[in-house]
Amino acid sequence: MPTKPIALVKTFPLVVGSIAVHSLLLMLLPLWGEVSPMADVSLYGWWLDTTPGFEVLGISRDWVYPFPALIPMVLAKVLGLLLAGGNVLTGWILLLTVIDTMAILTLVQFGRSGRQRFTAAWFWLAFIFLLGPVAIARIDAVATAVALFGVLALSAGRIRSAVILFTFGAWIKIWPIATALAVFVADKARKMIVLLGIATSATILAAGWALGGDASMFSFFTMQGNRGIQVEAPIATIWLWASKLGVPDTYIYFDQVMLTNQMHGQNVELIASLMNPAMLVAFLITAGLAFKAYRAGVDRNSIFAATALTAVLDLIVFNKVGSPQFQGWLAVPIIALIIFKQHGWRFATITGLTLAFLTNLIYPVFYLDLMGMGWTSIGLLTVRNLLLIGFLVWANIKLSGLSKSKTGEGAISR
Repeated sequence: MPTKPIALVKTFPLVVGSIAVHSLLLMLLPLWGEVSPMADVSLYGWWLDTTPGFEVLGISRDWVYPFPALIPMVLAKVLGLLLAGGNVLTGWILLLTVIDTMAILTLVQFGRSGRQRFTAAWFWLAFIFLLGPVAIARIDAVATAVALFGVLALSAGRIRSAVILFTFGAWIKIWPIATALAVFVADKARKMIVLLGIATSATILAAGWALGGDASMFSFFTMQGNRGIQVEAPIATIWLWASKLGVPDTYIYFDQVMLTNQMHGQNVELIASLMNPAMLVAFLITAGLAFKAYRAGVDRNSIFAATALTAVLDLIVFNKVGSPQFQGWLAVPIIALIIFKQHGWRFATITGLTLAFLTNLIYPVFYLDLMGMGWTSIGLLTVRNLLLIGFLVWANIKLSGLSKSKTGEGAISR
């Protein structure tokens, strides 16, 4: 085990790299002009400033996010007031820099880990940089860090801590439900996992009610459910090309309620209403494949990593919302593949980095071109979405392959 001075030397480049990546993404912000990829953070600050004093977002006032998402927003606001003259964006970047750097240090066990975990840490920094501003300028970034801490707790055998972190992460942004599913099917203590997840959720809800909560605590379900098909979602590619090829009454429009660009066209509303059931079916298939691997005697870490990747891809590919920050979710299961030394981790790493870079090119680099139905942006988006679908197919094949042998050899395994 490295001595403390050696551990400090080993972690120093990662700390510098983390600070540099977060700072650089902020400094490059003027390059994107009117696209304003970090504008969501300013919206967070505006929400906090304009909500009436007797109401709390997500507790007594309907909100698009679960109310625990207020925690990092309030912290960013406070940091902005204390250290940046009230600039909530600077406060947010400072907060994310601290959270992500702590996650990286925990990942490499403060310099005491082997090469595999350092590989995972450098992968994450590269992934954040290639994904661009949205990697750190959305509430998803906080949920990602929380879920990563959950994976690290799982790797240390602290299953209860992992479940609490996955559950709490899902109450910030719903996607860590994929990691919660993965740990549920991968570990034999399922009753404990369910009860702990319920207890964690009940504690969060009790805190909300104590603060005056009402039905608004569940408003994020209905508000998200009313969305149409966002232009970057994989399913939107159908109408995007239809519009480009001149199909009548097919076009991009800006939804004034959800503040996002969506597709209009024949049967869009019908397909949008079917996407959530399709996602549920995909989730059930993933769970079924994972249970099959469990019954075959595959080890917990292999099942968790494969299931988490497949479930996260289910959430992205079958989502009618295609926000660019969704790609950031992939970092957590890919890191799990790396640190658990799963077969195929190199392919997953390269694919994840490619998806991050393509997404950055689509938003913010060529986003105005996309709004103008340009060939470059439509081509990039089509390639990105096809790669996502291909990645999901690969993940399903690997997950199903786990059950072919008790050790999972030939699939995602050691």
